[in-house]
Amino acid sequence: MIRDLSAPAIIMATAVCLLWGTLLSHDISWYLISTGWWLDGVEIYADILELNPPLAFYLTAIPVWASQVTELAPMAAYKGFVLVLAAGSLILSQRLLVRDAQLLPAQRRLVLAVAAVGLLLLPIRDFGQRDHLFAILFLPFLVMNLLSRSAPGPLRAGVAVWATFGVALKHYFLLLPLAIAVYQVIAARSLRPVLRVEYLVMATMLVLYVLASAILHPAYFDSVVPLTMQVYGAFDVSMLATVWRGWFVIVLLLVALALLVMNRARPASNAVVVLTAAAAVAAYLIQSKGWTYHLIPAKLFVMVAVTWTAMTLSQTRKHWWPTGVAAVAVILLLVPEMRYGSYKSPFAKAVEPYFTCAPGERSFQIFSSTVSSGFPLANHAKAIPANRAPTLWLFPGASYRLSLTEDPAEQAIYRATLEDARARVLKDFFRVAPQLVIVDESPKKKYFNGAPFDYLAYFSEDESFARAWRSYTLQGHVGPFAIYARPGCDLPSG
Repeated sequence: MIRDLSAPAIIMATAVCLLWGTLLSHDISWYLISTGWWLDGVEIYADILELNPPLAFYLTAIPVWASQVTELAPMAAYKGFVLVLAAGSLILSQRLLVRDAQLLPAQRRLVLAVAAVGLLLLPIRDFGQRDHLFAILFLPFLVMNLLSRSAPGPLRAGVAVWATFGVALKHYFLLLPLAIAVYQVIAARSLRPVLRVEYLVMATMLVLYVLASAILHPAYFDSVVPLTMQVYGAFDVSMLATVWRGWFVIVLLLVALALLVMNRARPASNAVVVLTAAAAVAAYLIQSKGWTYHLIPAKLFVMVAVTWTAMTLSQTRKHWWPTGVAAVAVILLLVPEMRYGSYKSPFAKAVEPYFTCAPGERSFQIFSSTVSSGFPLANHAKAIPANRAPTLWLFPGASYRLSLTEDPAEQAIYRATLEDARARVLKDFFRVAPQLVIVDESPKKKYFNGAPFDYLAYFSEDESFARAWRSYTLQGHVGPFAIYARPGCDLPSG
């Protein structure tokens, strides 16, 4: 076991060095802060306007609670949490692979090393995103289905429990276990594979999760889901743009498929690993955003697919070149990520000097549709964010849809959505009385798709805001963002 995990241990140590003292992405920053609010009694979905299902809060609660107990910085606690999950998945994968007598020790170590690269180094800029957590938690489930003989029932059930915590993070991730199950049904020409303990456990957990969410967080289904369906499409990009941003991963998927076809032995594991990689690519494409962290599962499982199909082809044909192809694929995926490095926020560093109060005595509010403008600024500047939402995500979609329709009934719906969104923002504004207000004044704001919108003009239609706004003066600009400030360092009392 020690020899098997030596390379993953070195890779993990490299990841620790790369992450040491760095910021985490804007989404993680938001979850660390909003989960802290939730643990302090603020209700998610009713008071905290988050559009993702509640499991992300429950998982983030573990490192946030640990940071409160140990007085460790929340970002450091979260990094440690993710590293522990990755170590657990790699150890579990090793215990599964060692059960396969057909795998040579060198092959087992190769798979584990490649998996460690995919879990710890490839996602370095988006470390800890929900897609990263899914990739970590689902890896042992894939490995279990690559074995030449089935693992014992209790072990399969345990792996399924572990994987389901990843699958439940986003409904798109269901594509991966479904792809494996469909292949097994077709290969067996029977529905019996879907009655295996791992699928029964996963299905049961997912149903219970939905039921528990509906009972514990009804506002998510009553309010957030309808709003998301109404306006969140504004964040989508075209399929052509999504494909273009992931073109290299798609090419590597085709390489894995070619290696599968060239293997005349046709091992079932090849089909499983390639179909899983294809499902991960499909999950990326269906999300239609093209964001880098959406590619994390696709990169990991495509890399594992290329490695596995190359390894089995080398074994069948007694040639070294397929393994060389896999090595080149890993290097080509890894080098750009290593050159980019960990997450960076030039915006947070540029805005931080505008705070005149001491760290921990600062507050601010962002009028913007991008999460990265408000977070990780809050963490970096040690400031209280007023918005109890990751971004003002209701405005782009409602404004854009309103600009497209001439139907009075539809216009009324979108105006009502905008008015509700304004009421939420102004409630946060008056609750915190932020020392700084940072306003996106760009004429072509991101995600508005060309629809004109002026935050200050729209909010100033409210007389209370207009009066309060007279206390703020323009301090400067960071790109298209205007920085306004009021006198004093007082913070909200509650």
